[in-house]
Amino acid sequence: MTSEDDCFPNVCSSCIFYPEPFETRRPDLSNGEPTRKLPQGVVYGVVRRSDPNEQKEMVVYGWSTNQLKEEMNYIKDVRATLEKVRKRMYGDYDEMRQKIRQLTQELSVSQAQQEYLENHIQTQSSALDSFNAMNSALASDSIGLQKTLVDVTLENSTIKDQIRNLQQTYEASMDKLREKQRQLEAAQVENQLLKMKVESSQEANAEVMREMTKKLYSQYEEKLQEEQRKHSAEKEALLEETNSFLKAIEEANKKMEAAEISLEEKDQKIGELDRLIERMEKERHQLQLQLLEHETEMSGEITGSDKERYRQLEEASASLRERIRHLDDMVHCQQKKVKQMVEEIMSHELFSRFSLRFFGR
Repeated sequence: MTSEDDCFPNVCSSCIFYPEPFETRRPDLSNGEPTRKLPQGVVYGVVRRSDPNEQKEMVVYGWSTNQLKEEMNYIKDVRATLEKVRKRMYGDYDEMRQKIRQLTQELSVSQAQQEYLENHIQTQSSALDSFNAMNSALASDSIGLQKTLVDVTLENSTIKDQIRNLQQTYEASMDKLREKQRQLEAAQVENQLLKMKVESSQEANAEVMREMTKKLYSQYEEKLQEEQRKHSAEKEALLEETNSFLKAIEEANKKMEAAEISLEEKDQKIGELDRLIERMEKERHQLQLQLLEHETEMSGEITGSDKERYRQLEEASASLRERIRHLDDMVHCQQKKVKQMVEEIMSHELFSRFSLRFFGR
């Protein structure tokens, strides 16, 4: 703690006085000269101090009233803060001693529980490793499904290319048919011209011209009929081939749509089962935490009044173990279902791919 005298070192004694108002003071002569005017609102103090040479001196200090009040308030604040610090230091010391006692007691209790917790953590880590392995297997199966979907889309693109090629061949055959029809029309025109020539030359050589015209007409008629037969045969063959390709394409599209619908449904079911398994695992984790809390409470010291509480904790722990066992069985069953559905999807995808490739050949 500090006092007011500590703020002014080497001070023997001091006196503070307030000057009188300027109007009431009489001029004081010093060596025949008047003294200077002193400002109002200023406090003066005469301080006697001794130097290291043991010579006493007198010093006059001047403070304003506001400055003096601020200095006094500052000294009061310093005293108050020092008092608070002293109280806080003693209070914190007592609190620290109590906390140290409490921590020593807790350490003595936790050492007995540490071995049990380590064994329990090892069993839980092995179970989590098995769950992680099963989750990685499910992830690889889902990647395989995505690959099969990509293959199906590629096969759809090949079917579309085949349809485009068929359309091009059909248009080329129709162009050929049109060209043949133009040739037939030209032959018919030529036949008409020949008939006109025969009629005009009947007077010169009627019989010869008739024979020649008959032969030419018969030849043109045979060629015309042959071309018509070829044209009709090619047209029917192209129509049959086009119809067969269209039917095969419709059947392939129906199969593809059915396969996509079944894949989407099974994928949705697999997603629902995955979410169900995740909820079951979360519930199992919560139950394990409750079981650990009960076992921790049971591992403490038991008095006569806590026997009923200990019996309740044993019953609750047994029910929690039964629920955890039941959840493990349900999770195992759901994972089997997911695996079976994935195998069914893979077999169906392999069959559809084989059939589409066979049709593409």
